[in-house]
Amino acid sequence: MKFHQLLKDYWRIIGLGFALTFLSSFGQTFFISLSGPDIRAAFGLTHGAFGSIYSVATLSSGLLMIWVGSVIDRVDIRLYATTAMLGLTAAAISLSLAPNLLVLGLSLFALRLFGQGMLSHAGVMSTARLHEGVRGRALGVATLGFPAGEATLPAIALALIAAFGWTGTWRIAALVIVAALAVGWLLGFLLKTKNPDLAATARAKASGDAGPRWRDILRDWRFLALIPTMIGYPAIMTAYFFHQRFIADVKGWSLELLASSITLFALISVVVAMSAGSFVDRFGAVRLSHFYLTGMTAASIALATFDAPYLPLVFFGLIGLTSGCTNVVIAAVLAELFGTTHLGKIRALAGAIMVVASAATPGAIGVLFDAGVTLEAICLGFASYMIAAAAVTFVLPNPRTARLQPSEG
Repeated sequence: MKFHQLLKDYWRIIGLGFALTFLSSFGQTFFISLSGPDIRAAFGLTHGAFGSIYSVATLSSGLLMIWVGSVIDRVDIRLYATTAMLGLTAAAISLSLAPNLLVLGLSLFALRLFGQGMLSHAGVMSTARLHEGVRGRALGVATLGFPAGEATLPAIALALIAAFGWTGTWRIAALVIVAALAVGWLLGFLLKTKNPDLAATARAKASGDAGPRWRDILRDWRFLALIPTMIGYPAIMTAYFFHQRFIADVKGWSLELLASSITLFALISVVVAMSAGSFVDRFGAVRLSHFYLTGMTAASIALATFDAPYLPLVFFGLIGLTSGCTNVVIAAVLAELFGTTHLGKIRALAGAIMVVASAATPGAIGVLFDAGVTLEAICLGFASYMIAAAAVTFVLPNPRTARLQPSEG
């Protein structure tokens, strides 16, 4: 199927996925961390203390996503997404009004659960259930919402923080989410044409049973072999983004250069996401899983070994190579290995594991920074891990090569 025909036939599904992944930005680390220095100053927190609070909030939301994510197999995605957006709105307002550390922690927990967890999950699942041959490219376009948010929101947020303060910025974010929800439902009422593909992906239900048990998924050697590379990107990327302003201070980068570099990162992510979708449809996601961490590995080595005026552009550009592949490749790998009938449940468990991994790094790296461990040493440790994780994926079977039907769990 030609690309223009893909958009013509599936534009509603892809558009829904794009909107949800974009709006998930308000619960993503890159956006929350822009307020990090102001939050630390307001509550008198060190890097390690704030990182630990954030880690606990992320860990808790990730564990809850094991159940919350599986619900998407049994309900309309639009209802699921609406709930997430309302929760995200409440979390943004709560953060802006937080009077103490308890409310701060609960607000961060809700931002991570409803934004990074539920909205991301809904955005990816809206296209991941499409059939093989179009799934990769549809995921590639829908997940452009992630880099679109990363490209546009940092500069806007920094400008808003300068004009209205960090609390005012979060209240504006809440208004944006509510407005987007209202527009989405209005378009749903105005566009009356029935679309069986949209209905199928929105209301996909498990057939007759609740799907594989959690422990059976965790015992599946294919799932276990995928875990090291699956957690590599979110864990390490969360560490880099959460401490981005500290890294900028250490390296002597200006905030303007940092914002420009993140924009470049997002633009490269867009290009790579489109290409990754095509490669998934052509070669299969399992094969791509061997190499998708290469960009971030090179970025970590570059940050550890070089120090030049253009380094942030190189660093974030290389990370963009991995970022563009991640959501496309991981969702497609799970669909290839386990089928799509219970994909929501399986991806929920995978997503929870990724969130738990990402929860560990802000606090752990913050503590290492407080203890005097150098940025260079941490980056080289990250690179070593990713090389080892990529090597493990070579044991995964490739259903396309073997000409086998994917297991349903």
